[in-house]
Amino acid sequence: ETLARHRTALLELARARCLDIGAVSEEIVSGETIAARPQMQRLLGEVESGRWEGVLVMEVERLARGNGIDQGLVSQAFSLSGTRIVTPYKTYDPANELDEDYFEFGLFMSRREYQTIRRRLVAGRIASVKEGKYLGGVDPFGYRRVKLQGEKGWTLAPIPEQAEVVRRIYHWYLESSGLLQVQKRLLAAGYKTGTGLDWSQASILALLRSPVYCGDVTWGRRKNEKQLKNGQLIKRRRIARDYIRVRGRHAPIVPETLWHAVQEKLDRTPGVPIPRDKTMRNPYQGILYCACGHKMQLTTSTRARKGEPPRPYYGLFCPSLPCHMVSSRLHVLDTAMERAMDAWLSGYTAEPPQPEGEAQLQELRAEQAAAESDIERIDGQLRRAFELVEQQIYTAEQFIERRDALTSRRARRENYLHTLAERLRAIQDGSGRCAPPPPQPAADACKAPSAAQRHALLQSVLLRAEYEKTPPPGQRKQSAEIILTLFPRIPMAEPHADGCI
Repeated sequence: ETLARHRTALLELARARCLDIGAVSEEIVSGETIAARPQMQRLLGEVESGRWEGVLVMEVERLARGNGIDQGLVSQAFSLSGTRIVTPYKTYDPANELDEDYFEFGLFMSRREYQTIRRRLVAGRIASVKEGKYLGGVDPFGYRRVKLQGEKGWTLAPIPEQAEVVRRIYHWYLESSGLLQVQKRLLAAGYKTGTGLDWSQASILALLRSPVYCGDVTWGRRKNEKQLKNGQLIKRRRIARDYIRVRGRHAPIVPETLWHAVQEKLDRTPGVPIPRDKTMRNPYQGILYCACGHKMQLTTSTRARKGEPPRPYYGLFCPSLPCHMVSSRLHVLDTAMERAMDAWLSGYTAEPPQPEGEAQLQELRAEQAAAESDIERIDGQLRRAFELVEQQIYTAEQFIERRDALTSRRARRENYLHTLAERLRAIQDGSGRCAPPPPQPAADACKAPSAAQRHALLQSVLLRAEYEKTPPPGQRKQSAEIILTLFPRIPMAEPHADGCI
């Protein structure tokens, strides 16, 4: 509703001042940083390039409520490009020193206003938590949110079927050797998460760690930590040591004694060690997918042969327990990928023959004339659209939509006209076909010395690759055939599949 009111007010302002609107940018996100506002980033890029004479906005405070760096970026973009800022109350000209000072002061005050509002909201939320109310935006598994009667806020009500699954998870964890055993029992019983997915070890751990199941509510348990890395602001959510935890108004699903027993066991369980050497070892990270849809993951094992020092062995496997796809050693997969890429490249240069003969030439010339006629007709429609918006028959939004549709159609016809010209030139020169050279990154992808280099080359060539390895009955697992289906970034008629030993 706010966007609709602002859009109407600004369009009426543009109509009253006879301003031609070239584009409309809308965004509903937090104004804390420009990094979280893609529409604002795009607008600043267009302002810096000098594309617009002015920008219409309800208030200058709407442009940025971030820190001094964000305010400086906004002020610099408008000042250097000379782009004006038009509001219903005042027009700011960057060439005017008084306007520039008032604009920068407005950005500073918007930051102070944002911090004041945020501080009040946080104080109100903390007060609600201390009253035992639930402030989460998503229903935790086993509960549903219910509105409190006669007062503001929400609490939780147990869902009997899901609550029984929660109790079983807590008991199974105490009885088993770890999260993997609980995950297997959940999959065997056919239990799903609240979103209908299979239970993962991460989701089980989050459920076991949550104080909500013993009847408590928290605030600030997962805090956003901000870090500046390579000039970019990175946010990470970590479990805080000091946070607010009080008794909630909802009924607990598990008793406190059981919950604390689970926490003690989790604390005694060692975590996965973090390797000190952070060199990339998996060249297929984010590229290779199992045929079941899950990303393939890297596994490491250390073996020592007689008389030799121990060395690591790497392999890739599907982390989904219901999947029965066989894993593969990394060097075996490298060989399979190299053969699949060679098979694809061997057929890459083949093109269907171009039409030949006088009849085909006449047909192509007729298509060329029709495309040129279409472009002239689209140019006429664009001229009429400009006339209609000047006569106020078209609104600004209708004009922009119509102009974009016509411009896109004209670009497609121009591309088609260019293709026809190339085909005519090839036939008239007697070549008949023009085979493109094979992409060099694809040829070098499997020959790069390091995993990071191979990953970069593969990522530049492939959108993804699908892995399949299922041994027939009676055959050894590791001797099964690897089938890789490649999805290149280069347009193709269909994905290329190649079977490799």
